[in-house]
Amino acid sequence: MPHTTGTATCEVGMSWQRFHRRQTAIRFLLERLAKNPEQLPDPRRHDELSDVFDDREQLLCALQHKWTQQLTGRLDARLGECDGRGGDRLEAARRAWQDTATANPVLREALDRHVTAPEGELRRAVERERRLLALTGGLAEHSEPETEISRSGAALLQLLHASERQETESPLPVTV
Repeated sequence: MPHTTGTATCEVGMSWQRFHRRQTAIRFLLERLAKNPEQLPDPRRHDELSDVFDDREQLLCALQHKWTQQLTGRLDARLGECDGRGGDRLEAARRAWQDTATANPVLREALDRHVTAPEGELRRAVERERRLLALTGGLAEHSEPETEISRSGAALLQLLHASERQETESPLPVTV
């Protein structure tokens, strides 16, 4: 029986076998995207994907879930390094996001390229990431409306993406 929890649709009592098939499918997906980032595979056309995912939205939800897991771990680690002040929390969130992007370039590019107008569960997952960043970075408080928290997180993400593009497009000159 399908059940939605967290950032991905999963089965209640997912077996280890199903979990491993899902992880194998995600690795296959990322390998394909590394070779051809423009083309998000149709899961119905690949045996490695079809027994795990029904459609592209499920693929993207799985990638978003993987990203969020990676980001959350790094956010926890970076927050542990700061003393909790606002500026330190924002810097911790920034560094955690950049660390995650650096460690997962294919995953980040796939999400940037293919999650353009999320709907349904994918939209909810994207909104959770935005709120996570806003709250972790000290840009919002839990008492604020979710829409405001998401808006703050979206603004932070825009800055992070702009900063990342600027770094890759115009690296600092090296002096010898």
